[in-house]
Amino acid sequence: MTAYAALRLARCVVMYAVLASAFAASPVHAAERTFDLTVVNGVLPAAQRSMRVEKGDLVRWRIVSDGPGDLHLHAYRVEARVSAGVPAEVTFTAHATGRFRVEWHAVVDKAVDKSVDKAASGTAPRASAHHHAPPLTTLEVRPK
Repeated sequence: MTAYAALRLARCVVMYAVLASAFAASPVHAAERTFDLTVVNGVLPAAQRSMRVEKGDLVRWRIVSDGPGDLHLHAYRVEARVSAGVPAEVTFTAHATGRFRVEWHAVVDKAVDKSVDKAASGTAPRASAHHHAPPLTTLEVRPK
């Protein structure tokens, strides 16, 4: 190797080291994304039916509902029990990319539920708060 080639190689190594340390020193901060979800009669307004974030973002949901229910995000194991008129908050990190269903299951009054059981013949399917329904909203997590 000639002296000129060795000098060029040394410059490249130094340049690489400087660039690598610059990228390592500049931390990438995750964004915090807050969404207000207002559930009325088991549905959201059209503007709240889709949420988009990037992988690594901190997602915060502020939820208010006119009736009690359970909100859960498929594939993330994120759940929240919401009481009527009482604000609830859920925070999690968007760790997986894709499009995920967010479902709302109204909590059925036990007294009403028992009267339905007595009236049913046992052969007709009855509505349950835990069967899949159309999603309340979707969460789309995009790669960075």
